[in-house]
Amino acid sequence: MNELKSLSEGVWEWFQNKPPTQWSKAFFSENSTCDMLLNNICESFNSNILAARDKSIITMLEWIREHLVKRLQKNRDRANAKWKGKLCPRINKILDRNMEKVSDCIPIKSNSIHYQVRCFDGGQYTVDLQQKTCTCRAWQLCGIPCTHVACAILGENMDPEDFVHQYYSVDMYKEAYKYPIFGISYDALWGPTLYIPPLPTNFGRKGSKGRAQTKRRKEDGEKDNKKKRKGKGTNIRRQQRTVTCKKCGTKGHNVKTCSKQRVHIFTSLII
Repeated sequence: MNELKSLSEGVWEWFQNKPPTQWSKAFFSENSTCDMLLNNICESFNSNILAARDKSIITMLEWIREHLVKRLQKNRDRANAKWKGKLCPRINKILDRNMEKVSDCIPIKSNSIHYQVRCFDGGQYTVDLQQKTCTCRAWQLCGIPCTHVACAILGENMDPEDFVHQYYSVDMYKEAYKYPIFGISYDALWGPTLYIPPLPTNFGRKGSKGRAQTKRRKEDGEKDNKKKRKGKGTNIRRQQRTVTCKKCGTKGHNVKTCSKQRVHIFTSLII
């Protein structure tokens, strides 16, 4: 934190009111089995329902329901047709990436479940295959064997996929998406209820002009990324150059607005 304060005192003050469990991996909980601290799910959902946000409440909810029906079924079809292995594809890539770095580690076996792993970068870690822990905490945080754990697993001639948390298995993925959202009939076939019918929506917006806002309201400190023009790269501002008069050589005006030229013309007319 002292190094951060030396780099930017404003950023250091912003972190003071926030607990370390919200922004530092060293204090993350190991119960979630996930080392990511992002809001991508909400961001993706807001982006998907952008076309329905300006509709009336029932139309908007029906659009979201149909979108989720198709999305869930698409995920089920993809898992059943394409995923033949034990783990989901993205988890396989992470595990393979960790396995490629095993050659940088030297395992020292204490017994069949305890290992000491020394790395070429000078680091040294202890691995417990039974408790599924590594002193680097990467295995506990994300549930995927890190490079040190993979080195110990290979020392036992075991399959690293067996040590990945069950949350990342294809079977668990299918279990999460097995419940469908059933379709419903249109409103003309809906049965009557004893509730009072709701009043129509008041589309009048007092104190506001123009079209209704469709973009979400951003929080303080969140960047406002403006869209770039299609086919254009980074927007570069036009450079303002000082005009030089070709008649008198003075900067700040051109030939048409040159005062010396007007004096010359006026003098010639008098003569």
